[in-house]
Amino acid sequence: PMEPEAPDSRKRPLETPPEVVCTKRSNTGEEGEYFLKVLIPSYAAGSIIGKGGQTIVQLQKETGATIKLSKSKDFYPGTTERVCLVQGTAEALNAVHSFIAEKVREIPQAMTKPEVVNILQPQTTMNPDRAKQTLSFLPPHPIVSQSNPPPTSCSHRKQAKLIVPNSTAGLIIGKGGATVKAVMEQSGAWVQLSQKPEGINLQERVVTVSGEPEQVHKAVSAIVQKVQEDPQSSSCLNISYANVAGPVANSKELVEIAVPENLVGAILGKGGKTLVEYQELTGARIQISKKGEFLPGTRNRRVTITGSPAATQAAQYLISQRVTYEQGVRASNPQKVG
Repeated sequence: PMEPEAPDSRKRPLETPPEVVCTKRSNTGEEGEYFLKVLIPSYAAGSIIGKGGQTIVQLQKETGATIKLSKSKDFYPGTTERVCLVQGTAEALNAVHSFIAEKVREIPQAMTKPEVVNILQPQTTMNPDRAKQTLSFLPPHPIVSQSNPPPTSCSHRKQAKLIVPNSTAGLIIGKGGATVKAVMEQSGAWVQLSQKPEGINLQERVVTVSGEPEQVHKAVSAIVQKVQEDPQSSSCLNISYANVAGPVANSKELVEIAVPENLVGAILGKGGKTLVEYQELTGARIQISKKGEFLPGTRNRRVTITGSPAATQAAQYLISQRVTYEQGVRASNPQKVG
């Protein structure tokens, strides 16, 4: 196996993405080594890399795998997630994935647990009618998306996303979908493959695995098995997609919400800090229309949220929580404005 990267050289190897090339031949590493690409939500990247790269260096030492990560704003097309390329034995791939999955699960509690946000929310001070009236612009249940297949309440903390070449995707699906069905039955996880993207030259598909940690682990092991069986499984080894144009089908949503002019400050925070925090926490991109640019006929500014369905829902949720809280504070304390 390749040497784990030495701490002093860590910056360079982690961040030099090869160009986007998918070759017909297989670039197998050492004998018995394979490649797996994992998508990592922005919020989890820091804890996977660790302070000064310590965690990722340690992980490579322990598993014997080589791990590369795309740069912080270099996302997989149509998502706000970074690409992590892992090279190693099947066992190493599974071990690294388990570690990543754990980090993805442990971070943004605010995204799935409304009660955590309640520290911000002395709701007793809020006049319910006023709340109804001012909140009418917000969708009723932003956190549960109807468009997603089961499991419905699944945020991306319960998901693992892998990228595999089309040839491996074919093996995972199996004849008439038989293989993927068997993987789901045996693991208990929900496994979904992205559509072949139209209009862009990507030779890969995203495999999304949802479920409890143990179920996800079983399904991912079954997918790694397919990677081993596919002679072309290592045909796409780029981690940078900076020169791939266009979004991948169905993976990006754009949501617009209106926020009253006098409440925009609460979402921006001091020097834009809150806005940056929300973007890092959810992985969504949040843009607010310029001062004086209102939605036609209102004093509301337009807030545009883009990202994966889970990211846009989470961002919408955090913004609506913040707005509700601010309105409550102001209703009970009319002098405090701004």
